[in-house]
Amino acid sequence: MRKISPRLLALMMAGAVTVTSITPVTGYQTITVNAATDSQEKEAAQGYQTNLTGFDYKKGDWKETKDGLYSNAVDKGDCFAFSKTTAKNFVYSTDVTFKRNQGAATLIFRCNNNLDNKECYAVNIDGGSHKCKFWRWQENSDYQLIDEKEVKATDDEKYTLKVVAYDSWISYYVNDTLIASTGDYTLQKDDKGQSTVLTEGSLGLLNWNGEMTFQNTYYTELNDQNTPELKNISVSSSTGDVEKAAQFTSTEPIMIQYVKNNAETVDLNIEKKNKNADVQVEYDGKTYNDGKNIPVKVGKNYITVKSTVQGENGQTATLTYRVNVHRRAADKTYYNEAYRNQYHYSVKDGWGNDLNGLVKYKGTYHMFYQFYDDTKWGPMHWAHATSKDLIHWEEQPIALYPDANGAMFSGCIVADEKNTSGLFGDGNEGGLVALITADGNGQRIKVAYSTDEGKTWKKTNKIAADWSKDPLNNRDFRDPKVFRWENKWFMVIAGGPLRIYSSDNLTDWKCESTYADLHTECPDLYPIETKDGVKWVLSRGGRSYKVGDFKQVDGNWKFVADEAYKNSDGVMNFGKDSYAAMTYYVQDFGTQENPTIPEIIEGNWMNTWDDYCNKVADTVGQNFNGTYNLNLKVGLKQENGKYVLTQTPISEYESLRDAENKTSYKDVTISEDNDLLKDFAKDTYEIVAKFKPSEKTKKVGFRLRKNQNDTEYTDVIYDLENEKLSIDRSKSGKIISQEFKKINEQSNVKKNEDGSVELHIYVDKASVEVFSSNNTAAGANQIFPTPTSLGASVLVEGDPVKADIDIYPMKSIWTDKEELTDVESVGSMQNENQTLYAGDSVELSAYVFPISVDQTITWDVTEGKDVVSIKESEGKAVVTALKSGKATVIASSKSDPSKKKIFTINVKENNFKTNIKKFVNVSGNWTIDGEVLSDSNQSANDFYMSEDAVVNEKSTIEADMSFEKGLVNLIFASKSTDPNGAYCLQFVPGSNKVRLFRMYKDGDIAVGEMSSSISDGAYHHVKIEKEANAVKVYVDDKECINYTFDVNKESDKDFFDIKTGYMGLGLWDGAVSFKNLYVDKKEETKPSEPTKPSEPIKPSEPTKPSEPTKPSETPKPSETPKTISVTLKGNGGKTVTTINKTKAGTKLPGWNKTKYKAAGKKGYVFAGWTYKGKVVNKVPASDKNIVLTAKFVKIKVETAKLSSLKGKSGKGTGFVAKSIKYTNKYGEKRGFRFRYSTSKKMKSAKYKTTGLAKNVYTKTGLKKGKKYYVQVRYYYYDSTNQKVYGAYSKAKSVKAY
Repeated sequence: MRKISPRLLALMMAGAVTVTSITPVTGYQTITVNAATDSQEKEAAQGYQTNLTGFDYKKGDWKETKDGLYSNAVDKGDCFAFSKTTAKNFVYSTDVTFKRNQGAATLIFRCNNNLDNKECYAVNIDGGSHKCKFWRWQENSDYQLIDEKEVKATDDEKYTLKVVAYDSWISYYVNDTLIASTGDYTLQKDDKGQSTVLTEGSLGLLNWNGEMTFQNTYYTELNDQNTPELKNISVSSSTGDVEKAAQFTSTEPIMIQYVKNNAETVDLNIEKKNKNADVQVEYDGKTYNDGKNIPVKVGKNYITVKSTVQGENGQTATLTYRVNVHRRAADKTYYNEAYRNQYHYSVKDGWGNDLNGLVKYKGTYHMFYQFYDDTKWGPMHWAHATSKDLIHWEEQPIALYPDANGAMFSGCIVADEKNTSGLFGDGNEGGLVALITADGNGQRIKVAYSTDEGKTWKKTNKIAADWSKDPLNNRDFRDPKVFRWENKWFMVIAGGPLRIYSSDNLTDWKCESTYADLHTECPDLYPIETKDGVKWVLSRGGRSYKVGDFKQVDGNWKFVADEAYKNSDGVMNFGKDSYAAMTYYVQDFGTQENPTIPEIIEGNWMNTWDDYCNKVADTVGQNFNGTYNLNLKVGLKQENGKYVLTQTPISEYESLRDAENKTSYKDVTISEDNDLLKDFAKDTYEIVAKFKPSEKTKKVGFRLRKNQNDTEYTDVIYDLENEKLSIDRSKSGKIISQEFKKINEQSNVKKNEDGSVELHIYVDKASVEVFSSNNTAAGANQIFPTPTSLGASVLVEGDPVKADIDIYPMKSIWTDKEELTDVESVGSMQNENQTLYAGDSVELSAYVFPISVDQTITWDVTEGKDVVSIKESEGKAVVTALKSGKATVIASSKSDPSKKKIFTINVKENNFKTNIKKFVNVSGNWTIDGEVLSDSNQSANDFYMSEDAVVNEKSTIEADMSFEKGLVNLIFASKSTDPNGAYCLQFVPGSNKVRLFRMYKDGDIAVGEMSSSISDGAYHHVKIEKEANAVKVYVDDKECINYTFDVNKESDKDFFDIKTGYMGLGLWDGAVSFKNLYVDKKEETKPSEPTKPSEPIKPSEPTKPSEPTKPSETPKPSETPKTISVTLKGNGGKTVTTINKTKAGTKLPGWNKTKYKAAGKKGYVFAGWTYKGKVVNKVPASDKNIVLTAKFVKIKVETAKLSSLKGKSGKGTGFVAKSIKYTNKYGEKRGFRFRYSTSKKMKSAKYKTTGLAKNVYTKTGLKKGKKYYVQVRYYYYDSTNQKVYGAYSKAKSVKAY
């Protein structure tokens, strides 16, 4: 026997030698052969070079030639070359040369060689598009693991594909460029993830519809002797300090190490597993061969470490690590930021959201949370902090990183003290076990464990539960929360519908019960002892809750809600900024007979996904975005015959009270015009207040963080007449969004039995939290006031009240905070970039930070003195625009002029020609420069509306419009400045079509045709002629649309209600310019009763949701009939809008999928508003304010049918497919998604979604005479604005001609 080279192996495969036996060894094959003749060896040397053996060709033409392995799969789809060579960890590569500019060449690996049930990985390159893919087949379904990536085409169309597979870490290279690396989010943020990891299998090739030649197809097995794996990477610095050492995992690409600000350079200390590995360190375009003296900037610094080994056959195997050295800002920066809360925990740098893995173990509280090193959400890690008292926290290294299974979403940690998992070895006492959501291509639960009290973590290969194996088969399968009861482990899990699982060992789980109609995120289930025994609380993400029992029903464990909670929920927190509640795991809860239930503490994330969480840091100007609510002790109390949840700030917060400087009032009488707190000036404090109102007292509360002239403040108000508690931050300072501006409130907040009202309020630098009604009501909001807004006052409406009030200044929890004594910066609540029009003015203000120093500001114009003038008054500056140009205005600290705030003032001429007196910039950055009104955006809907109703029943609207990119909307009939439901036209780039539709409503009303597309950057004239029942549209004087509205048609009927309407402009994801915008109002239908353009909306019409009634407003008692407020609630009791000052009989709005999606029910359609169990379409008669609840019905999507399919005649080669339009009984239009393929099994199919109205798909550009298979499937939009698909139709075939 002799060991042979790859070249000689190629001789054997070419038939030059006879193989008598094969024994696999590392990297090559040891083979017993009969000798080849010289001529045979010479001929085969030019053939296919490979060390793979036993090829089995499936489909297509495969042939070994002198140039290599030739393959022709044109029009044949997937054609495989399976080999019998198997490998676990390896480098595997091939050269491929495309003979045609089409098809895709693929390496397949860790494969089961089973075409009927494929399990394998695949990486490819497309010969036409030069785009690369990396996917996995699992149970014959393919899951993309990256987004397609394009590589540079070569002149000879020859490419080298290479895979390095090492345990779960797979790297893919094309021509030695790294395309993909599982878990490496520096290459791609949204790593797709997979449910399990294939660890070994066969190697092979795949040709999809191409003609190509493979050559030099080799693999080398990797083991401890030739591995590129590194043993450890640590970070040190010769110039400064390094924080606690990060955990390095040798088979994951990412680690984060924090260093102090004084560490201007760092050294990477690299330990190899293989001394022959070549290690290179790269950063900022430079190579550091020794990994020493690498300069790092403040913030994140991704340093690349490449470890490479060389194989005997010329292959190289490289593992690429990313070491993010995050250099902190100066120490004095932290915990002195303007909006850093002082007694709420917050992430030191970067992003933090949902709490994870809250656990108390061996006397230490551990808090993990979702983290990304940015100020916006990204690939999720688990950050970690520890505490002895739940008040003061110590930062720990990042605990868990994204990996081959996906990003590390939410999860929990338990103390497996009896080692039920078996993860801690025989005879060991156990430790901490984490159950983590891995996100990507669906969601699954991973298991990790710690043997050193949470300092380091070891992930197992075990997937404890996966969405695809769950009875509900819903991809939203996340946020596990585990507890121990009756000597078993239980897990609640949701993300969509709720499920309950059980386990004996924490790694093998079975489903006990599912709740398809009970949707939630971040569920929690915990027991509380009551006089009636143990009751259970089901927390629905910290927003709402149910109380009931957890028990066996028909042999399965189920949560059974109490009667009072079967069809409704209790409110956990009425404020927007309290989400993803989680309780600490402390110990086994025991059994029903012998409960061992500890004090249960919960935490919450102080933010919301509603619409503004990612905007906070950029808006207020800070480098962190993740704050957490007060820790609360939860309990139950009986109220009106049912148990209600209590949430009480833990007593440890009392230790932060500065009792010596307390402000206290006992039995004081307070009237409306009181000045009780006129001398108060603080930003971090606690208020404990009890009001004893008079009979005619209407409201009590506090105005907080207010400025001197009362134009900036946050109000916390209890409305005694309506038993309503609210937080109004609409004038609180920096307003993050319109959603942020809305009043948050809770109804049915009861007074005490003696009629008194208690308000327990915690005010911090950037938040307000309020508790009332014996802690059964709680609300939390972020606020971002001017740092100098330190005032407070007591609010009373109606007759005076008696009150006891204690206000405690609160000490900071940040033990490493440096006190600031010098001027650090000058800030402002206004944007640094201001746009003015000649003649306009703006008042600028600034403050000096910290606010404890002299606040005197000096103002100066350093550039553009002829462009603006400036007038100072009381520390502010009134800037007046004189002429077009650019000016620089500087606000400086008088005590330290080097500290300044720079404002850039852009002055434009407003010569925009229009007869509309005033506009409202609803959203976007609409600006006028000369005669042009313009806007641009990315992935946003911007609107510019007339302030008044300027369009009559008969009006002509004209404008000149220019655009190249984006969807441009011309709104010609809107009920208000809110464009929701407005009638409008839409122009699409590259299309000659004009859409007539309703904003935020599905489907087209009509589609017109222009002579050609107008998205050419030139100005085009658009004219809209509106009649009482019709509309005509002209583009460049050519009629495009002539449509008559039908009062009986669902999409049209509201048009007839808009007698006088608003007009406006809209833009989605692009740029647009307008000139010459005019509205010509013709004579009314009834000349004797003209409607003035400024006429307001009739009182019977509901006020916009974005304009809630201020707390001080109350209905006039003389109004007849009585006006009331109607609150509309969606799934989970979420309020979608409140209609103020409305009357019985007023028509109720429908379900706005875009605005209300957060309160919708996934997979269900809105079926009407219910009142007292009945569906109503008008406001019911009532003497009191009422709540209407949305009814949802599960969407049923029919199996689709193709009504016709024929080859396309005339211009273009292809086909025309048609299906059947339909609107279900809930008014939902059917949508259509077509697909076609040359394969009857629809392999590599191409897709086209035609939308809700277009049931015809015309496809051209196909090969003449070629047979194609076509299918269609239907979808409807559910109440969360997500598509719900049905099954595909049977495939029909057609020849293109």
